[in-house]
Amino acid sequence: MKKTNKIKFKYLIIIFLVSVIKTQNVSSDYIIKGVENIFDNGDTRNILFSGIILSVIANKYDYLLQNRNQSKKLMSNNLAKLGDYWGKTNQFIIWSTLSGNYRGEQLNYSMNSFIANGIITYGIKFSTMRRRPDLSNKRSFPSGHTSNSFLGATILQNVYGSEVGIPGYILASITGMSRINDNKHYLSDVIFGAALGVAIGTGFNYLYKEEIMINNKTSKNKSFKINFSWRF
Repeated sequence: MKKTNKIKFKYLIIIFLVSVIKTQNVSSDYIIKGVENIFDNGDTRNILFSGIILSVIANKYDYLLQNRNQSKKLMSNNLAKLGDYWGKTNQFIIWSTLSGNYRGEQLNYSMNSFIANGIITYGIKFSTMRRRPDLSNKRSFPSGHTSNSFLGATILQNVYGSEVGIPGYILASITGMSRINDNKHYLSDVIFGAALGVAIGTGFNYLYKEEIMINNKTSKNKSFKINFSWRF
């Protein structure tokens, strides 16, 4: 029954992504520029580098933590379920709540960054081929749930500020812990997944801010022209 539900959920995700890709908010140029920002900007490079270093350090404790987790779980089942579902669905919740004068720019930012995250995360997964702790497949590194949820938290931080961003990061942390708790990922998978999500959200944020600046400048120019024409 659980396997059937997972398959149905995956098909729903695929259908949704196909419909999203057809919208005007998704742009290959936007995605390419966002990815370039990740590697060109010092802040995002530092985030990724820190994630790599911490993952290497955490790797020494991966099996120790995983063995401990088998005898004593890190969290309750309900909290683990919350983390699992947030990791899967946070992007849909974010997209449904975007509103205001900059909704178009917010959709561009969030949709393109989530797509980039999926491409990069799975690209690394299929390159590293690390086996999961439960031995179910070789897509352990990095944690996709974690990169997805930390990307969502970074988007919430950049769009709404700390009042929404901090709860987003708390939920993202619960998601990361739940992946270890559920024996789906090692600590190092989760750490790098978190760093990757934050780096992507930060890199694409530069495009988001740039779009808003252009939008504001265009609006001011239009307003000036209207006022000038009226006075003339």
